[in-house]
Amino acid sequence: MDFHPFLYLNKILGILDFKMPNSDNINYIKTEYKKINNLFLSGKYNLVIDKVKKLLKKNSKQIPFYNLLALSYREIGNLLMAKKVLIDALKINPNEQSVLVNLGSTYRILIEFEISEMYFKKVLSINPTNMHALVNYANLKRDINDYDGSIELYKKALKIDEQNNIILINLAGVYQIIGKFEMSKQLLEKLLAKDENNALAHKMLSTIKNYEKQDEHQTKMVSIYQKNILNDFDKATLGYAISKSFEDQKNYKKSFEFFKEANDIQKKIHQKYSIQNEISLFSKIKKSFEVTDFEKYPQYQNNKELIFIVGLPRSGTTLVHQILASHSKIYGAGELVFLDQFMKNNIDNQSFISLFKNSSYADNKKIENFIKSYFLKINFIKSKENIILDKNPLNFQWIGFIKILFPKSKIVHCSRNLKDTALSIYKNAFDINSIIWSNDEDDLAKYISLYLDLMEFWNQKIPNFIYNIKYEKLVENKKDQIKKLINFCGLKWEDQCLNFNKKANPIKTVSITQARKPIYNSSINSYKNYNDFLNLIKNLDLIEKKKAP
Repeated sequence: MDFHPFLYLNKILGILDFKMPNSDNINYIKTEYKKINNLFLSGKYNLVIDKVKKLLKKNSKQIPFYNLLALSYREIGNLLMAKKVLIDALKINPNEQSVLVNLGSTYRILIEFEISEMYFKKVLSINPTNMHALVNYANLKRDINDYDGSIELYKKALKIDEQNNIILINLAGVYQIIGKFEMSKQLLEKLLAKDENNALAHKMLSTIKNYEKQDEHQTKMVSIYQKNILNDFDKATLGYAISKSFEDQKNYKKSFEFFKEANDIQKKIHQKYSIQNEISLFSKIKKSFEVTDFEKYPQYQNNKELIFIVGLPRSGTTLVHQILASHSKIYGAGELVFLDQFMKNNIDNQSFISLFKNSSYADNKKIENFIKSYFLKINFIKSKENIILDKNPLNFQWIGFIKILFPKSKIVHCSRNLKDTALSIYKNAFDINSIIWSNDEDDLAKYISLYLDLMEFWNQKIPNFIYNIKYEKLVENKKDQIKKLINFCGLKWEDQCLNFNKKANPIKTVSITQARKPIYNSSINSYKNYNDFLNLIKNLDLIEKKKAP
């Protein structure tokens, strides 16, 4: 997804709460804890799980091992098992702060915000200066767009440990989201003064900086990169930052070299990944709606209206979000993950998918419960406006489900010159575990082909439900295009929609600086700067020829 770089290391940026075994434990237990903790820190999570399970059979009362076990499950993506392990640990000691913090953090990732907040509040009622609780609660506040609350909690944590890198980088990230770039810059420079090899801090700084020739920060980044002292993930992160600095200087060959190597490193990290995963997913989605009659489904009533902005990442979704969010009736919630996570968790559940092949779902409590659950999550994001704007671009996959679950919602589909879009995806850093198909030129071209095919399917299957807006037309004739967009949303015109950049709406995506500017055309046909280097461009030429009438 189109995440701002500060968010794509989210699982690490929360402070994990460990606790050494009590001094009255046998030396063997303390020694084993240190060994297993080192395995965890080196990323050997499955080995940690095996060893901890054996140790807990010998001594089931050791809470530190429950934390290590749960956090290892969390790192390999098994959040439900992580939750179970932590709940078991609470049976030993219901007020153990480390377990409560880790449970709150796990529920946050599970998007169970209310439960997450309950655990953080419980810890802080026991110990108001628990830094782990403060930082993780601040992360929750950030997730639900309560940026003032988030900043307040980070600052409380900083009073406890003003040199803590995790707090500094999180606070710098929130300042970037709300457009306070100078404050973010000061924090990042403070962090880099004492930790010059912090790749994420360099990446975040590069996002809000414009590089002239012979820039000192660029020189420093290249020097660190060439020393080869970073792990693969950090080297890729720094590579994207250096690439951006060379693009600012219009040195496109150097820019390409660095983002190509960054993508190659990311691809190596995910060497087991196959684009076949996406091919299978898109096939399942289409088969689910081959015979669906959307008109036969009932209309579910709710107190919030929804607008979904969809499309490929980097296709203008953030720009359209900023335009619509400037309207007085709309709350721009950014990229919500509720729907995407729910669908991915259920797409292989045949009993669930069968509900969308006929109109008998009215009596199905699972669907109704999801709709209620979705709006409970939406309502947890406090907003005065009655129209909620969700700009998770990859929700284009779920348009058929959206039509049934939220029939009165509106879909705005953003598209842009495919070559510009593909280049922008390929040269930018995203959540390492979300769009793995972006790290390989052939995979990216295949994914774009899948996207085009699915959007054609939706437009034919549900005519008049999707509003298609093209980035180039928006740039060329912004007033006319914005008026049409506002009209599609059933709203009255407001001049501030034309001057959207004057309203400081938070931005959590890679477009954190661009989308705060007036509409500009300098990015149109930007792919031509890289035409000589990218095989991707040739692949897209073939795709466009096949799609041409």
